[in-house]
Amino acid sequence: MNRNRFRGRRGGGGDGDYGAGHSGHGGGRGRGGGRPPGLSGREIGMYYRNLGMKKRDEEQRTGGIRLNPSVDIPPGVLSQVHKFLEAFEQQNQDEQVCHEFREHFHNLLHVSFEEFLEKAKENFDSKPNPNEEHSERLKLELERKNENEEYLKKLKMRQKLPTMQQSENILKSIRENQVVLVVGSTGCGKTTQIPQLILDEMIAANKGNTCRIVCTQPRRISAISVAERVAYERHESLGSSVGYQIRLESRMPRDNGSILYCTTGILLQKMQTDPLMSELTTIILDEIHERSVETDLLMGLLKIILPYRPDLKVILMSATVSEETFCEYFNNCHTLYIHGTLFPVEVLYLEDILQETGYTNFQNDCLASGKPQRGHNPRRKHEKQVSEKNFQYTHMIDSYVSAMKDKYDRQVIDTLRRYSDSEGCANLNFLEFLIFYICEHKPPGAILVFLPGYERISKLNDQLQRPSNPRHQHLAEKIQIYPLHSMMPTVNQRNVFEPAAPGMRKVILSTILAETSVTIDDVVYVINTGRTKVNDYDIEQNIQTLQEDWVSVANSKQRKGRAGRVQPGVCYNLFTRVRERSMCEIPVPEILRTKLESIILNLKLLHIKEPYDFLKTLINVPDIRAINHGLKLLKCIDALDNECNLTPLGLHLARLPIDPQMGKMILMAALFRCLDPITSAAAGISFKSPFYTPLGLEKKVDNIKRDLAQNTKSDHLLIHNVIKGYRIACDQGRDMNFCYNNFLSKSTVSQIENMKKQFAEILRNSSFLESADCCARISNTNSENVPLLRAIIASGLYPNLAFLRKVKRVGRHVHAIHSMSTPVDRKVNFHPSSVNSGEGSFDANYFVYFQKQKTSKVYLLDATMVFPMALLIFGDGVKQGELSPHEPYISVADIYFFKCDRESSNVILKLRQLLGVLLRKKAMHPSPIEPNSSDEQLIRAIHLLLSLDDMGEHVDQYPTDEEDDDDYTEDY
Repeated sequence: MNRNRFRGRRGGGGDGDYGAGHSGHGGGRGRGGGRPPGLSGREIGMYYRNLGMKKRDEEQRTGGIRLNPSVDIPPGVLSQVHKFLEAFEQQNQDEQVCHEFREHFHNLLHVSFEEFLEKAKENFDSKPNPNEEHSERLKLELERKNENEEYLKKLKMRQKLPTMQQSENILKSIRENQVVLVVGSTGCGKTTQIPQLILDEMIAANKGNTCRIVCTQPRRISAISVAERVAYERHESLGSSVGYQIRLESRMPRDNGSILYCTTGILLQKMQTDPLMSELTTIILDEIHERSVETDLLMGLLKIILPYRPDLKVILMSATVSEETFCEYFNNCHTLYIHGTLFPVEVLYLEDILQETGYTNFQNDCLASGKPQRGHNPRRKHEKQVSEKNFQYTHMIDSYVSAMKDKYDRQVIDTLRRYSDSEGCANLNFLEFLIFYICEHKPPGAILVFLPGYERISKLNDQLQRPSNPRHQHLAEKIQIYPLHSMMPTVNQRNVFEPAAPGMRKVILSTILAETSVTIDDVVYVINTGRTKVNDYDIEQNIQTLQEDWVSVANSKQRKGRAGRVQPGVCYNLFTRVRERSMCEIPVPEILRTKLESIILNLKLLHIKEPYDFLKTLINVPDIRAINHGLKLLKCIDALDNECNLTPLGLHLARLPIDPQMGKMILMAALFRCLDPITSAAAGISFKSPFYTPLGLEKKVDNIKRDLAQNTKSDHLLIHNVIKGYRIACDQGRDMNFCYNNFLSKSTVSQIENMKKQFAEILRNSSFLESADCCARISNTNSENVPLLRAIIASGLYPNLAFLRKVKRVGRHVHAIHSMSTPVDRKVNFHPSSVNSGEGSFDANYFVYFQKQKTSKVYLLDATMVFPMALLIFGDGVKQGELSPHEPYISVADIYFFKCDRESSNVILKLRQLLGVLLRKKAMHPSPIEPNSSDEQLIRAIHLLLSLDDMGEHVDQYPTDEEDDDDYTEDY
């Protein structure tokens, strides 16, 4: 096969999913296949020689371009489209700009970040003095509370916490320093007590009315639960002196003399309109050691605004992990240490576990499972990786075991030397053995097992229910297993907090979820496999990756801490001490392993014109290539112009609390009046799947998803169908049954509905909609037009485009398969959770997607089949060309080429030009498209062209000769 066919000869050399080309897409040569019958010997050789020469001559003539099926527009349709375009063009000679929008947009472009802060400083300095009478009322209220018996009981309990025992020192440090770093282990009470200490001191000093404290939390659940706990301790209901705010949900406290717990993103959003946080007196950033993107950005912004607000107090709160980094970042700020009250936890490493249990059965485990032993992997392409991994392990362990001889038995040393899969969770039989060993030999207490992902949880769950060793069967009958994973039903997971039934032992199989987000009080034993799934970002390939890897030392400390909450515990680390020495101290900060387009766009809203100038001031600076990838995508979707300035469209996208590509999809849906389905798709894909997957029912869930997708070949329209079905079920009073029967999380479906409402409110406030109701009839006159829905999805997700073709696979047998690629990925696959996975036939070759992820393969996590006309209207770099005077074509981004006569391509190019006029007009002067208006004429023209997708042939056929596809002999 000509491999260049997939690497492109036109427009190649760009990076990312846009710019790099493979001009050969669509190169099938008609139906049928194979050589003519009756040939033998030399005739066969001559046939293939002549065929090869013909191919080379053709490729030389065409420059490697192979044309896809025709997109010629029928004469009758051309005539109608011409009329629609003329009607639109006559009424749209001058661009209209809303005065209010013009002023705001001008300020964003021409007012620098420093000028933005100076203006905010002027407003802050002119604020009126606080109301002293209100401060007196707050003081009187606190004095009365100190006479309340119930409040005093709770106060007595609080005073046992280490934070309360250091209250004077804490308050003194905050009074004397603008920035204070508080380092405290889990359970010391810093999150609940420090805000209360500050508030009560201010109220007692008759300054309560000036006090407004915000404490950020990395997760929604923690913001709510901590706020509820603090309100309880203050003997109040939520909404008095304590409240919370998360996306789409809040219980706000009183305006002054208050504490607000909120997610970090909420505080970042407030800075867009109030960059100096003028309403706040104290900002507390909690759990900063987790290094989320939002926390790093917020620390960077606070460092800039502190000189403008010398009265503002900033308190950074961290676990005992790399606290020196934060201290140095804030100019060696004052640091306080608070020790926790956790019970002691004994830590055993793999060598200790093997010594205690006497387990040496790794070789038999390999044989029983059919797993190849070291160095005997039959799959040649993995042998090198396995060999390298074993070499690294041997080198590491050999330098360690020589120091173990006096402390450990010979069989322990031999086991560690011989079996690299003794570490981590590669050997589930060993994990099974250890769990039953604890059940048989250790006192009561729940066992928490940390595993890297769903597959390992599922397999271990099966083994514990059907033990490989019959001797363990009686123990298996006395355990209650609770899997914890985001894909599993929340309702079932809640049972994990309940005590085990009499005579039973609780075993929790969890991912990293139980490290910080979930606290299970009766856990006594932790089994730490030391493994996790790590989300990362491959800058070279511009792709998110998900790979299993060793956790950091900080993660291990957190896992150990789960065992000592209510009594002394034991932590079993399934790795050696020498392995721990090779682990990273802390996880890689999120900002170094994520795409940056949303961050860049939000920085533009803060008047930060050069994102890199700000990002390079952060604790860890993102790679300039990652920033360039983000800028390139934002230009591609017209959020930024060629000089990287914010465009009017970019401003609207930045205001939507969603990824900019999804935001563009929503704006287009508002203009094309198909709001309900598109907002469902955008909310569901950007939040999380509404489906959960119970262990053992994966295939049943997949079948239900395909049924609900209704043959749309779209993961995005699947979510629309789910929401539509849920609404019908709600109207009939059977919403619970609908969710139960279809394995849907009711809370996730409700959250998607709430996100849709938020999108609609923002669009109405920006004047794109008349109604804030996503289901309003006026906003959904085209919501049943499936070709249009596909095109609108494409308008937002482009340039995320994959091409699928049918090929003949050569090997022992010749048969047809689907092979899919993108401009930068020679081979991609639908993720097993996609409704397109396993589909046998498609009506078109093109798929737009939002998320692409690399694990063992490159997967599209979501995908929608689209037709060529959608790409020609909403893609970029659309050009005319010809292979010869009789072979005109039209192309998208110098990658995808379609047969197209001159008149048709002229109309398409004209329509694209006028669509650009309409989008610019609506961005500068937002308003709904009125029925029967000139704008509506352009929409009709687009509808008419998209309706052609139901006509003609859009699928590339099988290549006729087997050797042309010898690249596809590998596993699919």
